[in-house]
Amino acid sequence: MSYHHGDLRNALQEAALALVAERNGIGFTLRELGAAVGVSHASVYRHFADKAELLEALTARGFDLLHAYQQEELARAGDDATERLHALSDAYIRFAREKPGAFWLMFGSREESVSAAKARERINEKALHTLIEEIERCQTEGVIIAGDPRLIAGYLVMAPHGFACYSARDLAMIGLEEAYMTARMVSEISLIPVLKQPPVPGDVGARFFGGTRSSDTIRGG
Repeated sequence: MSYHHGDLRNALQEAALALVAERNGIGFTLRELGAAVGVSHASVYRHFADKAELLEALTARGFDLLHAYQQEELARAGDDATERLHALSDAYIRFAREKPGAFWLMFGSREESVSAAKARERINEKALHTLIEEIERCQTEGVIIAGDPRLIAGYLVMAPHGFACYSARDLAMIGLEEAYMTARMVSEISLIPVLKQPPVPGDVGARFFGGTRSSDTIRGG
């Protein structure tokens, strides 16, 4: 990997994210990282005091990038409140697929101190606040139920997170590759329990699970 003078810090971060994605974890040394970029490990230490500092910088960078993905999808979604919630689900899943190294660092299991783990709440604040704002908008417009927006946000993020964590190989191993839902379907289903006017069960079955339809419309679809 080549880099321009003065841009070694960024090159190191990009290489580290590639290693995390390749190895599905943080099993690399700073010496290996330096070699991947073509510099000595001493050069790496001039930018990061240790591996923990590098990982925290990458985690913060990941959340900033997730927020950028949110803004892109919201711009495409327009003004419809429900569509904007679906857009945030799309942003989460697209981010996970396009930036697997960052996604793993942000949400994967790794040993760290409690203080480091708690710091993630602070660096996640922009992305979380964006979701909460759109939930509040839906509540104001009468689309979804009243309630604590942070609790609703915690619930709504579960479906896209689970979807993002599944790979094609995972689905094949449990025999579901032929019944794979789209990201949009997952988003629509997860929204149903918090809609003020949810579809009846027959409509849900017909639209998403091949059942018999009892009406023609599903709010939020």
